[in-house]
Amino acid sequence: MSGASEPPTAARRRAVRALPVLAAALLVLAAVLRWYGAGFGLPALNDPDELMFQLGAVRILTSATLNPGWFGHPATTTMYALALVDIGVFLSGWLSGAYAGSAEFVAALYPRPEMLILPGRLVMAAFGVLAVWQTLRLGRMLRPGADGWIIGLFAAALLATSPVFVQYAQIIRSDMMGTAFVMLCLGAALRIADDGHTADYGWAALWLALAVASKWPFAIAALSVAGACLSYTWHAEANARDQMLRLAGFAVLAPVLLVVISPYLVLDYQTVLVNLTGEARPQHLGSTGAGPLGNAWWYISGPLWSGFGAGGLVLAAGGLAVMARDARLRLVLVPFLVVHFAIICLHDLRWERWVVPIMPILALGAGLIAARLIALVKAQPRLAQGAVLGALVVMPLTLVPPTLSAARMRMNDTRQQATAWVDRRAAQGATIMIEHFAFDMVHRAPTVSFPLGTIGCVNAQAMLDGRIDYSLVEGARKGRSKFDYGTMAAAARPTCTSDYYVVTEMERYAAERGAFPAEYGAYAALLEDGVIAATFRPEPGISTGPVVHVIARRAP
Repeated sequence: MSGASEPPTAARRRAVRALPVLAAALLVLAAVLRWYGAGFGLPALNDPDELMFQLGAVRILTSATLNPGWFGHPATTTMYALALVDIGVFLSGWLSGAYAGSAEFVAALYPRPEMLILPGRLVMAAFGVLAVWQTLRLGRMLRPGADGWIIGLFAAALLATSPVFVQYAQIIRSDMMGTAFVMLCLGAALRIADDGHTADYGWAALWLALAVASKWPFAIAALSVAGACLSYTWHAEANARDQMLRLAGFAVLAPVLLVVISPYLVLDYQTVLVNLTGEARPQHLGSTGAGPLGNAWWYISGPLWSGFGAGGLVLAAGGLAVMARDARLRLVLVPFLVVHFAIICLHDLRWERWVVPIMPILALGAGLIAARLIALVKAQPRLAQGAVLGALVVMPLTLVPPTLSAARMRMNDTRQQATAWVDRRAAQGATIMIEHFAFDMVHRAPTVSFPLGTIGCVNAQAMLDGRIDYSLVEGARKGRSKFDYGTMAAAARPTCTSDYYVVTEMERYAAERGAFPAEYGAYAALLEDGVIAATFRPEPGISTGPVVHVIARRAP
């Protein structure tokens, strides 16, 4: 009697029962790694877009409208989620007696943005855990039985511990939310490829609408649904007409749901067009691309290498070959990965976070190879089995130290080092211009200013008093990709005259002065009247952030 026909042993039954426990442990690990250090930088905001998203949420609540006023990503889901978080924070404070009403609550936000930023980051972390969970579920759908569990667990382990996937689950942005919705859409697509049920087309339409309401490019997930329809029609010998009608229904329902979720994409289409135009830039400081091949190598050797490690990336590459030979996966998972990667490689700009949506598919590819390796050594001696299993267990664990190290480095940012130095040395009443939102200097608000595009330098106290709102900030942008001293119009620079300047972008403009001569010239002119009093550089394993210079104005 063969081993395949024998009843499962007690050890095997215990192993099967342990699989859900192992999955739960992975999700707990994912949550811990994402919540550890989530308060980095606070109360200062090192990513200005976090404030923009939060101001959009505050605008929704204070103006009693569902119009966030900005649709660049479009990030509607992000701002709606933040609005719900803000309501929860307000209710907890109101019920505890901390605030008599909404006016007092809003007034308290400006000097203490961490009240909303930290809960918002924790929600992003929750979506990161959701993305890990959905990847595990997708893995189980790729192969039946134990192989599916191995694929899902290994892929989830890589994402749970990945430094890159963790980092972008700790920042208020639309990337991680959109990625979670894409994974849900791909799950529905795989079910369509298996069964062709009408309900799964409906679920796919909902998840696609939520994904597009998070990030415009995620509309390409529709290709996976179309591929799933073709896969089921071809390989299940189903009624092609019925499946095509269901696909047509999906194509109609998804845009309708998108408008229901984010109605102002239509009602305020003029703002949508303006925002999309502003997002289309041929160059960006520190993020200008190097052509399709240069961008592809940058993504592979940079965020994907650090995100998976050498071993994980090699397994992922092998897994792509397996997917390409699998009729179902070739039509469902591969199209999203290939088209998305092609888009980001062909783009004029390159951002590390743009690989986040394809990381789950790459992790599933690694899981496919892991399952094959385990199957290959089943008939081998226990020593060989232990060596392979041990290597596969260790591979995700090797990502934990760099993930924790990166989190600690984010908590020791050069921008906070610089403002702490100025705070210790500058006399009370000294005027200070700071290029990032240094809310850690709120106690000096009357003499601190921030550069704000066409407006010039804005006094921090005005921001704390609520006189600088979202619409004013967006209006001051005028096509600028960022707010700093270099992008400010020359006529507005006198509004920034200060005793000290904490500049975070001068070093990068100096490195790219050929592409940004006017911006670099602004800092060169600033140095003519000042001297660099201190410089803070990131140290590997210790701190992160840009090179920050503190410029002291020369005495007249």
